[in-house]
Amino acid sequence: MPFSELELDFTIEQAIEQLAFEAPTEIQKQAIPVLMDGMDLYASAPTGTGKTLSFCAPAVQHILDRDEPQTNAPKVLILAPSRELARQIYNAVQTLLVHTRIIATLVVGGTPYGMQRQSLSEDCDILVATPGRLKELDDKQWLDLSDVSFFIIDEADRMLDMGFADTILSLAKQLPQERQTAMFSATLESNKTSMLASHLLKATAHQLQISSSTRQVPVQIKQVAYRVDDDQHKTDVVKHLLAKETVQQALLFVSNREHVSHWVTKIREMGIMCDGLHGDMKQSDRSTHVKQMQRGRLKVLVATDVAARGIDLPDINTVINLRMPTKADAYIHRAGRASREGKPGECISLVDPNDLGLIEKVQRYMQQSIKFSRIAGLEAKTKVRSSSLKSKKTKTRKKASSKK
Repeated sequence: MPFSELELDFTIEQAIEQLAFEAPTEIQKQAIPVLMDGMDLYASAPTGTGKTLSFCAPAVQHILDRDEPQTNAPKVLILAPSRELARQIYNAVQTLLVHTRIIATLVVGGTPYGMQRQSLSEDCDILVATPGRLKELDDKQWLDLSDVSFFIIDEADRMLDMGFADTILSLAKQLPQERQTAMFSATLESNKTSMLASHLLKATAHQLQISSSTRQVPVQIKQVAYRVDDDQHKTDVVKHLLAKETVQQALLFVSNREHVSHWVTKIREMGIMCDGLHGDMKQSDRSTHVKQMQRGRLKVLVATDVAARGIDLPDINTVINLRMPTKADAYIHRAGRASREGKPGECISLVDPNDLGLIEKVQRYMQQSIKFSRIAGLEAKTKVRSSSLKSKKTKTRKKASSKK
């Protein structure tokens, strides 16, 4: 199916053609017609499947269909959980507006209030924002949401994990009751997201789940794990991995901002262009580091999970978990960064004795094993017995004793 069959305005089709997208992805084929028909939508789709375009294109179409004079009251409101994701969505919207006079505005934390007050006083058709900063501006009565007729919430599950439920509901009360609402989430099965959907969506809302299981890493991403003894051993393995010719750009995940600084220093000592990204960093610095990666001036970005969702770096084909995430679903989102638009990628986990239980948790969550491999000359020397193996042996002994 070509994009022309989705009945989008010609200006949007032109913009998509310039992006060199040949055909819509599955989420785009299914979500765009539903949203174009004005229906509420509750949808899930894995990272890297083209989800952003599936609601950005209908958002632009919505403005074109309303065909009304511009004011400082936006007609479309898009919420995202992080600054990076909000900026990615804003950039996606901007690429679709090249042949129109539609105006989009971005509102995120880390930007001076005065600048945002000024931008909100100017004409705006589509407002992309993070909920925390938007609520602050609404509390200051700098915001007019009375004309929003299309409300979109991206990464709803992530929003709730970050404690934004009350903020979203409070903002929704400022919107007209007669509006179209779309919610996108990693899964439709979460009780929390289902509860939020029941408050925001019409009873006739269309449900859409693209993947039969959101607990699986896309098949084009190779998963492998290496046992490591300690920090020095981990450093040696990282140096070996980053020297491989197959690595275009790499995203390395750690647990906190102190680890970001620690590993940025280590990787720079290897002679590799590298920078870091974490939630406490100034917005200007975060944006600069992402742009440096996009322009190919950096090979490696070390990040906390703030980067697991919401940054669009298509040249990254390698993800390395320097520390395993404490939440199993975070592993899925980290791994998803290794592939954009179905391209091959690799997710590598370096597992020290402290992380062994966490990788077992991930495997149980995915109901899939992650293959452990070895690098000649860099094998782990520490003998650690898997807790799952222990439990199996314990059960075997119990069965044997019961037979006696």
